[in-house]
Amino acid sequence: MHNKEYALKLVQDKLNGLNNYSYLQIANLTGYKKLQIIRFSKLLNEKDIDSILVHGLTAKPSNNSPSTKEVEFIKNFKNQYPVISISQFMDIYHEDVIFNPKMKKVIEENHLKTRSYSFYDSLYKQQGWISPIKHKEFAKNYIAHPLREPSPRRGFLIMIDGTPHDWFSNGKLFTLHLAIDDATGEILCGWFMLTECLEGYTRLLYLLLTKYGIPENIYSDRHSVLIPRKEDGTTTFGSICKDLGINQIAALTPEAKGKVERMNKTLQNRLLNDIKRFNIKTYSELNEWFNSYYKKYLNKKFAYKPKEKEKAFVKLGKTNLEYILCTRQERTILDGCVFSYKDHYYKIVTNNDELKPLFKGTKIMVYDNILNHSIYVKYYDKFYNVQVLYDRISKSEKIRITKIENQKILEQVLKERDERLKARAKRS
Repeated sequence: MHNKEYALKLVQDKLNGLNNYSYLQIANLTGYKKLQIIRFSKLLNEKDIDSILVHGLTAKPSNNSPSTKEVEFIKNFKNQYPVISISQFMDIYHEDVIFNPKMKKVIEENHLKTRSYSFYDSLYKQQGWISPIKHKEFAKNYIAHPLREPSPRRGFLIMIDGTPHDWFSNGKLFTLHLAIDDATGEILCGWFMLTECLEGYTRLLYLLLTKYGIPENIYSDRHSVLIPRKEDGTTTFGSICKDLGINQIAALTPEAKGKVERMNKTLQNRLLNDIKRFNIKTYSELNEWFNSYYKKYLNKKFAYKPKEKEKAFVKLGKTNLEYILCTRQERTILDGCVFSYKDHYYKIVTNNDELKPLFKGTKIMVYDNILNHSIYVKYYDKFYNVQVLYDRISKSEKIRITKIENQKILEQVLKERDERLKARAKRS
């Protein structure tokens, strides 16, 4: 089936250096012969697309020309999305109007039709609408550099990145922590937090692990949360990856991780309008909706099949993430078989809630779960629970209280002390 408007658009883009299609490729895409496509190329040197689409003998508009009602309806629909790219507007208009069964009566009354990209492109120009996406124009002697081949299997290389943006258009920046699969370009998961941080990447990793399994490699920039500044150093995220058997790879420049950078830009252009369209009000709603619905919605549009069906993801199996997704800090056992951590003293207990006796000076590792803040102690490759000692206050806590007293916030100090005494009375 011939698609003249689409063919003329592709030829026009070829002449403007916006695509690298050959005349034969355009012919195959549009149902024409190569010779006819070459004729279109010559015509476009003399006329614009709209002039060519007008019937030459009758000087009447094509039967596919939009009615006044249709144009007015599209203009009113566009008012809902002041800043939107042509491709996204086309998607939303078709999904919410043209292909929406509930809009059947509206479609008939306004003579609405399915339209091509070039139709909306022309309409944007006629109405003076500005697209936030500017297509780069290349010189005729421009040499295109081939892109890197995607990974062969899903789970072989996962790209992660954090991008801050004003997602709700309210002047407040939040960071999207994003993971995409290099083999398919699909969004695997995402998590929004106030800043790019360890908790954001840990929550992202938790979603990745529980939904898909353990990937072979994780590819990221050199953010201090992910990659240590010193070659012999380590980060908490690096320790987590090591425990899971994930190899970390660091990109030295944004261009080196172009695929995830391009997806960030796609989301920055599309997500703002879709948040409004789907009536998402908070970041809590956004996190749930993004991972349950929106990533699938975008993957249908942009993802592609991997070269190989076999996956590189490894099932979690009996891996206990509770002891892995943690910060790790070394501590020393003190008098009374306790240790100090974050302004409190703790004792180590066995599964029977009995005290685990350790000599003073013994080195232990304190594991603090990043997601639920549970605390564990690792000693000789075995994990133990802990109990906080509310009747003992660490030195740093005493200093903090003294500072508060000096600031004359006595009422608050007394209130906190009263709550501690009540809690101790209940336990006894």
